[in-house]
Amino acid sequence: MAESIDEKHVMKVLIQLAEEENRLTETVIGLMGKTNELAEKRTASAESRTDLADERTRLAREQTMFTGKSTELAEHRTTLAGTRTKLSEVRTNLAEKRTELSEERTSLAGQRTDLADKRTGLSDRRTHLAKERNDLAEDRTFLSTYRSILAKGRTELAFIRTGLAFTTLGLGLIRYFGLGLWTFLDGGLVVAGVAATLFGLKGYVVTRGYERMLFPKLSKVVAEVASAVKPGGTS
Repeated sequence: MAESIDEKHVMKVLIQLAEEENRLTETVIGLMGKTNELAEKRTASAESRTDLADERTRLAREQTMFTGKSTELAEHRTTLAGTRTKLSEVRTNLAEKRTELSEERTSLAGQRTDLADKRTGLSDRRTHLAKERNDLAEDRTFLSTYRSILAKGRTELAFIRTGLAFTTLGLGLIRYFGLGLWTFLDGGLVVAGVAATLFGLKGYVVTRGYERMLFPKLSKVVAEVASAVKPGGTS
C-alpha cells in the first residue's frame, strides 16, 4: 500500500516535473523567439546605422561641396567688394566734379546776373540816348524849319532890297535925264522895283509872323542846348 502511494507520488512529481519542463521549454522557446526578434531588431538597427553612416557620409560630401561653394562665394563677394569700393571712389570723384561744376555754374550765374544788370543799364542808357536823339532830331527839324523860314525872309528882304534899288535907279534916271524916250524904260524899272518891293514886303510880313510864333520855342531849344553844353550839363 505504501509502495502504491509512493509511485503515485513519484508519478505526480514526474508529471509536475514534465509540466514544469514543458513550461520551461515553452519559456526557452519564447526567449529564443525574443532573442531572434532582438537579433532581427539589432540587424535592422545595424542596417539603419549603416544607412545613417552612408547619409552622414553623403551629408559630409555635400557639406564639403557647400564649403567649396561658400569659399567661391566669399571670393566672389570679396571681388564684388573691391568693385564696389572702386565704384564708390568713382562716385566720390563724380560728386566732387559735380560740386565743382555746381560752383562754376553758380559763378557763371553770378556773372550772367552782372551782365544782365549791365545790359539793363546799357538798355536804359540806350533808351535815354534814343530819347535824347529823338529830342535832338525834333530840335534839328525845328531848327531846319526855322532856318528855312529865315532863308525865306532873307530872300524876301533881297526882293525888297532889289525892288528899292530898281525904284531908286528908275527915279534917279528919270530925274537925271528928264522925260524922253528912255522914260518908259526908267518907268518900267520903277514899276518893277515897286512890284518887287511890295512882293517882298508881303512875304516878309507873313514870314515875320511865323518867326514871332516860333521864337519862344527857339528860345527854349537854345536854352536846352546851352545847358547841355555847359560843364555841369547832361550832354
